[in-house]
Order: sequence, then C-alpha cells, then structure tokens
Amino acid sequence: MPMISRRTLYLSRYMASGASFQSIGYSFRVAHNTVGKIVHETCLALWNTLSPLCFPQPSKTLWEMKSERFATLWNFPCCVGALDGKHVRIQCPSHAGSLFFNYKHFHSIQLQPVVDADLMFIVIDVGEYGRNSDGAAFKTSDFGKALMNKELDLPNPSLIPGTDEEMPYHFVADEAYPLNLNIMRPFDGRNLNNTRRVFNQRLSRARKVVECAFGILSRKWEIFQRPLRVQVDNAETIVKAACALHNFVRARDGEMRPETSTEMDTMEAPSLRQSAGLVNWEKITHLVVDPLMQ
Repeated sequence: MPMISRRTLYLSRYMASGASFQSIGYSFRVAHNTVGKIVHETCLALWNTLSPLCFPQPSKTLWEMKSERFATLWNFPCCVGALDGKHVRIQCPSHAGSLFFNYKHFHSIQLQPVVDADLMFIVIDVGEYGRNSDGAAFKTSDFGKALMNKELDLPNPSLIPGTDEEMPYHFVADEAYPLNLNIMRPFDGRNLNNTRRVFNQRLSRARKVVECAFGILSRKWEIFQRPLRVQVDNAETIVKAACALHNFVRARDGEMRPETSTEMDTMEAPSLRQSAGLVNWEKITHLVVDPLMQ
C-alpha cells in the first residue's frame, strides 16, 4: 500500500473515530509510536499547507464581506464575527499542576476562534491554559492584542440600515468578554426592559454561529469527544489541523456536482466560498496531498 494512502488512513481513522494509536497500530500492524509520529507530521503538513488558504490575512474588504453575510443571514448589521472559547480535553501533562485544570473539572487547552456567519473560522488561537477564563485567554491572544490595539484594519463605522446613526464594525461575544468599541456583548441582569431584552435576543442569535461551529467541529472529528492523549504541542497541532480541515470542508459543502447539482447549489456554493475569501478550491487538493507524500 503506498505511503500516501497509509498516512491518509491513519489520520482519518484517528480524527474521525477518535481511536487510540494502539488501536490503529493493531489494525495496520505497525507500532503505536509510528502511528503517533505519522499523525503529528500529517497534521503539521496540513496546517502549513491550508492555513494560508483557509485563514487569509484580514483586510477591510474581508471584514466588509463578513459583515454583509451577517446582515443577510442573521439580520445583525456591522457584525464581522463571533467570539467564544472552547475547552479541548487533554490528558494531564506531566508536572503541569493545575495549569490545565478548568472550571469544568477536566484538563484542557483552549481554542479561541472568531467565526463568521457561514460557521467558518476566520482566526483561531490555540494553546491557552485551561484554567484561564475566556476573557483572560482573549486578552493574551494575538488576536485580542491586535483588536485592542486597533491593528485589525476594520472598516470605518457604517450607517445602520433605516437610520441616520453610525455603528462601528464589531464582534459579538458573551459576558465573559470585555465591553469594547469593537466588541458587542449582551446587557447584564435579569430585570431588563423590552428594548434591551430584544437586543439580547438578536445578539444571541448572531452569536450562536460560534456554538454551531463548535458543534460541527466536535461531531465531525470524534477525537474531540475524548481526551487527546498526546503532548500539549501535538494537541495544538491536531486542533489547528482540524480547524483548517473544517474550513476546507465548509467551503466545499454544496459544491455543484453533475449528478446532484440544483439551482440552489448554483446559488449557494459561490456565495459561501466567496464569503470565506477563498478561491480556486479545485486546485487545492493537490496542495494538501503533495506534502503528505514527502
């Protein structure tokens, strides 16, 4: 069996089923440490190949495109992304103490993404200690620092449709994140008037895209249903590769094919790929395969 096929099978079996390296090794009659090495190398190759394509450099044009999709799909103007954190369960590292032990009472590293209206990751930050809150992880992340220092090249404030008032382009988040000119969070408290209650409902509807993205990611890749029994650095590489593959699959979902194409496919597929800032997906497959052959 060619090496490319074995590498692909090892990785797909591991990520899709969550099987241990020992189980995969028994199936293919190889040592478990060989399986682990191949999985790590393949994830690293996927990340190095797909990250420039799946996570394009943010620009004003990209942010405006994301905002249009949020306004169209979720009826929330001037929103360019949703923020939240996900705890990825890991095996407790040696001599780590309580650094990775989170409030949910298991060991984890954090995935801090920005998700667009089409449930695709725009930016991800992986590897923060599980003990830290979402807000603390956000402040120490490269994206959080760039946002606070106004280095994201966000567009100038735009008029709210139907009004004469301007609104800055912003990200929606929950109460764990700080209130900022470019971060919109819900009103606190229970005794809210009707206007604030409706606003919270609208914001939550826009913010749920990040929860949906987490759900798709964890159900598509069964490795997130159990602890990652690898070193922390390897766990970060696996999470990043899974996020890149998530974007790759989402951008190709609904792609028109001769035997199943419909008018809806023709309308939806281009808008999803364009909203991701991605083009020429047909030429990317060989870019993913070639590094695995080395």
